[in-house]
Amino acid sequence: ARSVTLNLTIQPGLPRVLAIGSDLNQAWSNLVDNALDAAPSPGHVDVSATAERGGVIVRVVDDGPGIPDNIREKIFDAFFTTKGPGKGTGLGLEMTRRLVFRNGGDIEVDSAPGRTEFRVLLKKAPEQS
Repeated sequence: ARSVTLNLTIQPGLPRVLAIGSDLNQAWSNLVDNALDAAPSPGHVDVSATAERGGVIVRVVDDGPGIPDNIREKIFDAFFTTKGPGKGTGLGLEMTRRLVFRNGGDIEVDSAPGRTEFRVLLKKAPEQS
């Protein structure tokens, strides 16, 4: 019933990061699922990974309505949701932030009508000798 284009762009030769793969898989699933829900129909979600800031930054960007300023500080709170009853638990972003922090990373968000970007920053793994 909806039409959303998902684009994936991975920079070749990304550095290794030290993280638990299943934690990151859950984080990506949550972020992409939220972006797909937020995007209009037809809409776009762009996922990219690039080497920056001494590590890897993964971006999930949608072209939905944006996150209103008055709730932006609450989006990572447990049980906070803007979805209707039975549509969301309010745990996805809270869990995503917890998983990212557990793996030594950080998460940032910028949002305006027509463009919301979540950035996950992961530290480069130490060089192996």
